[in-house]
Amino acid sequence: MKRSVYLLNGSTLLLAGCMGYQPGGSRPEGINTVAMGPVINRTGEPAMELQITHAMRDRIQLDGRMKLANEPDNADALIEIKLVKFSLRPIAYDESLKTTPRIYRMTITGTAALRNTKTGKVISESDAYGEATFNFENDLTTSKRDAMPTAAAELAKFMLDDLIEYWN
Repeated sequence: MKRSVYLLNGSTLLLAGCMGYQPGGSRPEGINTVAMGPVINRTGEPAMELQITHAMRDRIQLDGRMKLANEPDNADALIEIKLVKFSLRPIAYDESLKTTPRIYRMTITGTAALRNTKTGKVISESDAYGEATFNFENDLTTSKRDAMPTAAAELAKFMLDDLIEYWN
């Protein structure tokens, strides 16, 4: 008899922990459409902003909780992103040449704000990073370019989740 009472109490606590959960996630109240502002690149790495813009637009469309507007005037909110740090670190070295990196980790760090277009008020903010590992192939520029979409997609996922996910 005691055993069933404990199970009942445990399941009651488990269900109580799910109160406020909505299938498909939540979004800020009154925000149905969102536009992207220009991504500001404050790192020394050139041309990353285009990759981040594409990744965030793809993530918003994949997520589906908000519609993507092309212009801020047609949106309830605006996402503003600043890229603040880019790092490239070797994490594995060639066995024959101990000082030559073979595998790198790329990290992109950024901040983002979700701003209400009607009031100008910041609804939420995010500090996030995305990373990717890649093998050094023929030249570092090509290897970095090939890894950039993976790091950008991870950054976009973490930022969007931070900006629109509310735990009621």
